[in-house]
Amino acid sequence: MRCLAPFEAVLPPLVVCFMAAWNPVAGQGPAEWWDDIDAAPPGMHVIEADSVYRVSGFTYDDIYREMQRNGPGADDIGIRLGLHVSQWRYSFELVERRGGACRLIDPKVLLHSRIILPHWTNVSTAPPAITRGWRPFMAALRRHEEGHRSLAKSQAVRLWQSLLGLEARDCDALRARIVAVAGRVLDEGETAQAAYDRDTGHGSTQGASWPPRP
Repeated sequence: MRCLAPFEAVLPPLVVCFMAAWNPVAGQGPAEWWDDIDAAPPGMHVIEADSVYRVSGFTYDDIYREMQRNGPGADDIGIRLGLHVSQWRYSFELVERRGGACRLIDPKVLLHSRIILPHWTNVSTAPPAITRGWRPFMAALRRHEEGHRSLAKSQAVRLWQSLLGLEARDCDALRARIVAVAGRVLDEGETAQAAYDRDTGHGSTQGASWPPRP
């Protein structure tokens, strides 16, 4: 039996909303946490690095225009008020056994997760009627983007679980199988994220609409 060199791959970024230019003005350091998992599985890590973009104004329209100008882009349904972007890295080692059979060992998955939200610079001096609408809007927008993050973490766990114990007749065949498995998991993740946006109206049914709906 001999161990081949470790392998690392980077899956393409999964942009949950269309990403355009944005202006980060604050952020958080890396953290590890799992919403619905008692403890992170061995070999699983998540890095969260959240940012904000500035908006200013004293009316609903002013703030909306600032979101349009400084926020994370738009698509055919309108501007994006928030954004979640995720990228997975995975690595493993291959063990070649007698007879040429090959087995994957020590899989590791790293998820980079970023949420981008607006930061209203005039919130302390704006009319009370506007600020009363802003706070529940921001809570709903954060909740929606955290939903995207939770889906990304669940998909990262599925990737790790799918890699465990993979075997093939030789290491070339196993590498091809690994690529196919990772691609399938990525496709499932994109489908789940799209369904979440469709079911929530991109957050509008959760209250993430601006101006706030009556």
